[in-house]
Amino acid sequence: MSDSSIEKLRIYADFNSCMDDARGVWCWCLRHDGIVLDEVAASLKIYDGMPVTLYYEDPGEEFEVDAILGHVEVPKWDAMWMALPDWGTLHRPRG
Repeated sequence: MSDSSIEKLRIYADFNSCMDDARGVWCWCLRHDGIVLDEVAASLKIYDGMPVTLYYEDPGEEFEVDAILGHVEVPKWDAMWMALPDWGTLHRPRG
């Protein structure tokens, strides 16, 4: 099976929760099946550099974007999983 036939992990992202560094703007409020990503990271076997699909949906808007996961350590915060979206891949399922 080739990598292109493997479906990417789909993760909800609150795109209002972002911070930037030298690499770009990272989303840090991530959830998988309603659970904070940090809490289920081990069971999902995620890793730095893993390609994923981030999505956002509410009654008025829905979109997806490809992203790369990264494990980031911020001073005075616990280490956490963040995602760096590739806005060039923006897709709106509702048209």
